Amino acid sequence: MSDTEIVYMERPGKPKLWLGVPWALCAALLTWSFGKAWVQEHELPLDAMVVLTPLFFGVASIPGLVSLSKRRYNTITLTSRTLRVGRHTIPVADITLHPPATSRGPRLLGGGYDVPLGMQAVEFGGRGGEHYLVATKNPQAFLAALTRVIDES
Repeated sequence: MSDTEIVYMERPGKPKLWLGVPWALCAALLTWSFGKAWVQEHELPLDAMVVLTPLFFGVASIPGLVSLSKRRYNTITLTSRTLRVGRHTIPVADITLHPPATSRGPRLLGGGYDVPLGMQAVEFGGRGGEHYLVATKNPQAFLAALTRVIDES
């Protein structure tokens, strides 16, 4: 196995889906609404367009922004030398599969504040007594790949 070969990769979130579908529905709703006003009154309510269009698109963007956040903070890339989760990188040589029994809680890797909905937490430790937590969609596959890489190193 080469040093840069990716052993396991996980990219959660579907930003194209969660931005595209709500935006398309929002555009259809606004087109129908303003089209109906045009047909009935033969003029467009510009004041309503200026206020409602950004408001609707802003609200419709929330699911896509959550998806982008998951993509940014919970992407996992495991090679034979490093584990990268979001913005954190840990050498595989510093990882142990048994988390330490400490009074402090585990550190969530990636940069997020908590494990997102639809994902599960996997705990492991560091050789220096650290306690880590990784959010993953497939904990069994991630642990199997991590175990294989640790055993080979």
